[in-house]
Amino acid sequence: MKEFKSIGFNLDAMTPLLIPFFVFLYVPDMLDVFFNNYIYIIGGVLFYALFCITVVKVNREGIRKELYLAPITLKRRTWREIKHYAHVTENWSGSNGKTKYEMLWFIDYNDKVCLRIQKSTRKNLDKILEIIDKFEDKYEIKLDVKNPYFMAYGYKKVQYPVEISEEVKKDEKPN
Repeated sequence: MKEFKSIGFNLDAMTPLLIPFFVFLYVPDMLDVFFNNYIYIIGGVLFYALFCITVVKVNREGIRKELYLAPITLKRRTWREIKHYAHVTENWSGSNGKTKYEMLWFIDYNDKVCLRIQKSTRKNLDKILEIIDKFEDKYEIKLDVKNPYFMAYGYKKVQYPVEISEEVKKDEKPN
């Protein structure tokens, strides 16, 4: 069975790795601590960085998200569990200002997000999308969601545009 892979980085999780460098610049005594324990610090940073690199694997059975070097599966879904996928623009606003992320949401039959993938941090995502199109339906309209705190992680149902949600309900009713 052929399997297609897409490697990606979780940039949000990698930002804490920058904190020690700023601490070393402003606190001179921290350099002594670093040079006395550099083996532990570098080893810890490398170990933490390994958990920030993920792989999305697609085959005829389903899609799964794993860590890159360790065989630990983070999420696994079969094609029977997924209703469709959608291209989503997530607009987050907070104390640091507004940020926009381009994501892929895989939505199950309860209209909840069961897997989400960030587009900008993935390598060869176009090839993966070609394979996914063979197995799964694509939601035709691009969703634009503001502050999807509970929706993005599958705690709340996806809110479709009003006109489209009526069409989706008509398609789901048995004849």
